[in-house]
Amino acid sequence: MRLIIIALAWALGISLSRALPLVDGGLYVAAMALAGMLALALPIRAWRNLAIVLLVVGAGAARQTLTPRSSDVASYNGYSGTVTGIVIAEPVAHDDRLQIRLDVDSVFVNSRHSPSSGLVLVNARPGADIQYGDRVRATGALAPPGQGDRFSYADYLARQGVFTLMPHAALERVSRGHGQPLMATLLELKGFARDIIARALPEPQAGLLTGILLGDESGIAPELETAFQRVGASHIIAISGFNMVIVSAMVLRVFTSALGERRSAATICAVAVIGMYSLFVGASPGILRAALMSSLLVIGSQLRRRTFLPSSLAFATLLLSFFDPNVLLDLGFQLSFCAVLGLGIFADPLSRRFRALLHTLLPSWLAQPLHSFLNEPLIVSFAAQLATMPLIVMTFGSLSLAALPVNLLIVPLQSAVLLLGFAALAAYVIAPGLGMLVFYAELVCLSWTISVARAFARLEYAQILVDINSVLIQSYYLLMIGGAMLHAARPDLWSLLAVRVRRGAIPLLAAGSAIAALVLIWAMMLSRPDGRLHLWFLDVGHNNALLVQSPGGAQMLIDGGRYPARLLSAIGDRLPYYDREIELLAITHPDEWDLAALEAVLERYRVGAWLYHGQENQNDTVKAIRARLERSGAKAVEARAGWRIELDGGVTIEVLHPPAKPSISDKLNDAAMVLRLSYGAVSFLLTSDLSVEAQREMLARGVRPLAAVLQVPRHGTVRALDADFLAQVQPQVAILQTDPANRRGDPDHDTLDMLAGIRLFRSDDMGAIHLSTDGETLVVKGSKPWPRPREDEALAFSCPLIFACQLNS
Repeated sequence: MRLIIIALAWALGISLSRALPLVDGGLYVAAMALAGMLALALPIRAWRNLAIVLLVVGAGAARQTLTPRSSDVASYNGYSGTVTGIVIAEPVAHDDRLQIRLDVDSVFVNSRHSPSSGLVLVNARPGADIQYGDRVRATGALAPPGQGDRFSYADYLARQGVFTLMPHAALERVSRGHGQPLMATLLELKGFARDIIARALPEPQAGLLTGILLGDESGIAPELETAFQRVGASHIIAISGFNMVIVSAMVLRVFTSALGERRSAATICAVAVIGMYSLFVGASPGILRAALMSSLLVIGSQLRRRTFLPSSLAFATLLLSFFDPNVLLDLGFQLSFCAVLGLGIFADPLSRRFRALLHTLLPSWLAQPLHSFLNEPLIVSFAAQLATMPLIVMTFGSLSLAALPVNLLIVPLQSAVLLLGFAALAAYVIAPGLGMLVFYAELVCLSWTISVARAFARLEYAQILVDINSVLIQSYYLLMIGGAMLHAARPDLWSLLAVRVRRGAIPLLAAGSAIAALVLIWAMMLSRPDGRLHLWFLDVGHNNALLVQSPGGAQMLIDGGRYPARLLSAIGDRLPYYDREIELLAITHPDEWDLAALEAVLERYRVGAWLYHGQENQNDTVKAIRARLERSGAKAVEARAGWRIELDGGVTIEVLHPPAKPSISDKLNDAAMVLRLSYGAVSFLLTSDLSVEAQREMLARGVRPLAAVLQVPRHGTVRALDADFLAQVQPQVAILQTDPANRRGDPDHDTLDMLAGIRLFRSDDMGAIHLSTDGETLVVKGSKPWPRPREDEALAFSCPLIFACQLNS
């Protein structure tokens, strides 16, 4: 109990110092000295204890004043120049940037070279060859982090010691090998494991497994990440206290079975494995906190002492905040703390009552296995949510109504996801064929997790906005912590997440394998070609990306946008899990914004042939894509107007533009390749970013671009369409790929006015737009569960948006 009071006093001191930032640290030291003398001099024990509490409050406040509020390099914010330093953490690859954390030792600004210190968060173009431990020069504008209405990025980074950003940097590697050898080796192993997962599994399953096992969330598409957030299952997609508890429970189960009654040895081994796993996945502060919290649960469960949990949480708080007082404001720490506390307070009584209820309603031979199966996903998840949900509501202003059923459906599989993931990696290294079999079993678990999250996320009320007075929520936590303190003296802290399956392990394994095989066979049958032509205008931002599947099952990808995670997830959602080949890749023009994501696609999928009009380009990304295609052995087809390609099932592709190979100086939009796909009486005119001048030039050459479906060129921007060109196309349906966050405000109202009277479908309202045809009728579907209607079309369509119409031939 004393340790808990000391931790609360320490936290109060830190909060006091934050609330009074102008108070000098010397004043707190003087207060500490006075409180210390009082503690020694006062004869009455109660007053002496109060003096000790005041001493701890002063110590916490004094420690907070030592936390830096800025850095030397931050004095250059607002200037442009070059900083030189060491990459001190694993670079994080996002879709549109590479983010590195640079420990600066020198700055070159205003033609002066000066020594400096501090951390700079550098954002550079994706694909830069930068690794942990590299000495790097970064050139660009230095700026302070921004502030938001609900979220302060500046405060978030300040808690990590970062006070300077370089948003658009040019990088130059000076030398390698300046990092810690152990960390460099662990990160190399992590990269090796990430590559194996990427080769073995399609997206989005590969990105999810990489996040769960390795803590690398960069491959998870924003759409999938949002789905997990909406259903209250974000703890699944990243290494957190939840994942660590599962890892520790599995390891503890193994060591307890192996070591028998030697409980202390099993505990030590389990904690050691948690520590090694934390180092393997990067040992970031968040992961180390999660490892510490889960270790406390392991130790407490083995000691079987109820007093251990609150005292150990208090010790963890003191330890972590001593080294970094800002940890108390970190949401990850707060969630881990509340989750562990909630498990300790609520899980045991809830589990006992749940067991009693099952034994009352069911025979004992069924009640006990059912309790063992449901205790983790239902009771443990509910106990953790009771403690964390108010904090989430207070922080984000939203509440997930789907959290409990979703966790009930997916949490039971998470132990299998982790165990199969590790087993698949180990087996793949030894015998790739065996590893692939394990990966296919893992694919079933991952696909189920993704499907459940997406299905519930589509529900309109999966997540609702909630506005609750923060005082009420803070009072709830004060009562919960106070109750835990009063409850601490009671014995028998029960073991969490260590449910053993002592009987029926082999039948369960056989049944699970059979179910996995049936699911894979069923998925394979569902993915067979249906005799229809399918086109997906993919939702990849303000970029051009289309996926085509012929009636016989051949795939064609047209461009790809610049966001790898979004493109890979979009492709992985639509291609069969076993299909890793794209028969034809079409590049309409060498624009980095429409092509950058293809580098990631070419790492995961084989390309049979690629179609391109041949325009040269010196852009590094475009050159890298062409070089990779040439190395892959894919057949290159340099297309011209008049070329005609026939796919299986009677699908034809016509190249309508350009008439000749463009020169390197020609404008990209003037030379954009125009394709017309035809199947039966239905045709699709795919215009990419074709300019108005090129549209007029096509008409002048006598091209007749008649089509039933028109892709609106250039995302419907200003002067995107020529009136004569539109009249010649005579479309009955128009597809507009646009993003609501684009800087130019596309689409333009004049362009939309030209499309009046034509059925228009927009990706900013519908998400990915799926068109399918049997050659006579056309069906259009949107991937979003409901479109965001605009004022002038709020009553135009029902949700989800589906229509079928007979097209004129």
